[in-house]
Amino acid sequence: MRETTVEKRPLSDSEFSLRTDRRVDEKKRPKLGLTLVCLSGLAILWIPVNLYWMAFVPGSFVFAGILFGVLVLSCGVIGWLMPQYVRLLGAFAMILSIMSMIGALGGLIIGTLLGIVGGALCIAWGPASPSRENNGQKEHFGSGGIRSTERDAAATWKQWFK
Repeated sequence: MRETTVEKRPLSDSEFSLRTDRRVDEKKRPKLGLTLVCLSGLAILWIPVNLYWMAFVPGSFVFAGILFGVLVLSCGVIGWLMPQYVRLLGAFAMILSIMSMIGALGGLIIGTLLGIVGGALCIAWGPASPSRENNGQKEHFGSGGIRSTERDAAATWKQWFK
């Protein structure tokens, strides 16, 4: 049998920094948005949990309130555990918190407002942009980089609205 050896080479500085930056970015989360989504889920759950004795009355929406509250709370918890899905979970949290008006009165409206604000913060969140230069490479926005694009946009804006 022929034995193959894998050549072990040290990582260059750029490869090492890209790996560590990715690990650091994965640990960053929109903490305020996820906290508001979790609080929203708890506020939405508060009314149906206090009315659990009515759950078996025909025509009761208590089960719907419990379901929406648990789903909004799970969006917040999953967002803490898997930050790569935060934007999608934020959108789901917003939709579910609005729909919670049906079965839980939206957590006395407070849960709905917290869910909308927290979901919007989660959707707007983006990982921090790298502060270092791209090893002398220019951005994909033309030869002048980002600044020339901003100048072109400002010139077009001024031309249209004189």
